[in-house]
Amino acid sequence: MKKKLGLLLIILSFIITLLFWLLASPTRNIPKITQYSQLIASFALISLAFVNFISTRHTALDSLFDGLDKSYIYHKYLSISVLALVIVHDITIGIGKRSEILSRTRIPRDPYAMYGSFSMYLFILLIFIALVAKKLNYERWKVIHKFMFIPYAFGIYHYYGSANYVVLGLTPYSIWMNVINLIGLLSVIYSVFFYEKISFKYHYKISNLETVANGTLEITGTALDKSMNFKPGQFAFIKVPGDNNKFPSHPFTISEAPRNGEIQFTIKSLGDHTQSLFSSLKIGGEFVVSGPHGMFNYKTGSKNQIWIAGGIGVTPFRSFTEAGTSDDFSIDFFYAYNNEEEGAYTDELKSLTQNKNLRLHLFNSKEKGFLSVNEIAKYVQTKDPIDVYFCGPKPMRENLRKQFKDSNLNIVDFHYEHFQFK
Repeated sequence: MKKKLGLLLIILSFIITLLFWLLASPTRNIPKITQYSQLIASFALISLAFVNFISTRHTALDSLFDGLDKSYIYHKYLSISVLALVIVHDITIGIGKRSEILSRTRIPRDPYAMYGSFSMYLFILLIFIALVAKKLNYERWKVIHKFMFIPYAFGIYHYYGSANYVVLGLTPYSIWMNVINLIGLLSVIYSVFFYEKISFKYHYKISNLETVANGTLEITGTALDKSMNFKPGQFAFIKVPGDNNKFPSHPFTISEAPRNGEIQFTIKSLGDHTQSLFSSLKIGGEFVVSGPHGMFNYKTGSKNQIWIAGGIGVTPFRSFTEAGTSDDFSIDFFYAYNNEEEGAYTDELKSLTQNKNLRLHLFNSKEKGFLSVNEIAKYVQTKDPIDVYFCGPKPMRENLRKQFKDSNLNIVDFHYEHFQFK
């Protein structure tokens, strides 16, 4: 039930909107289809308020959606639903107007209608660009996303000018929609104009930089003031302050167990942004952190578990093992990497897993080939329920998920984080 809390909140918001709308009366006599059209517009505003609140990356989202990463799945589909709702609203409002013209009803002039049309067409354009441009790098996608503030502002202005229901009164429908719109507006103002300035409140000085594998850098920071409290397996957004820095804020898993006054990230150079980060880091330099986020926690799963790390995906599991695993869990930890040079922390993991309840299986792909469920089943033969925790490349994840479905292993759940905040 906890995993569905955010979904239940969204559904409840739609139900409340419908109930309050049923209790409300239009300010003038309008066709039924026009009334329903304005209800549809209210649903669009509800969806947009959630979209904007998710964009704030508030820590409450982790509890509501079982992780900030999963909240962005709702963000995506709510945005698509808004696109559908505003188009249906535009069509039905037009039908209602034509109905009034045919019945020779005198229609008051609506000078705010043009703002609604502008909002809709710009929103459609930006949504289309955002969906098509998923292949764009993260920073350019964020810039496109910030422009959503413009059609949203015009849409709100259109709502308060064109609605045929009381919008600034003391009716339940009016009060409810005003609260929703206020949450949406405050959220979008914060995410667009203040998030980067306010959210990164944890300041660290780089105390150590160490290459732990080919193209993989371990960054250790010492807190300059207050230190961020986090749990093993969580992630945070980091950035390097300074006008000359070309590295945008980006999420990375915290790669060590919690230590007072210290934080550590282990990052693999996978593109221009991480290469820019590597070149800008120096011992004694500073970086700032926002978070923590994520609900990737093995303690919430069944007592029999399989951990699978692919490449740099070893970081949350390293954090788990450093913190120490509970004796009542039975865990087989499979770590797959391309070759000896790219296997991070292999010696350290061997020393951390010297107990009977946590068994380490190293898979050098160059020597053993790709990790498969058939290979996993050689070491895991229990018929009891098993939870799988995975962190690694998406193609590897989807391939193994399919193999697990076709296997004889009693897999209860397959846990992973999305790390795709768009």
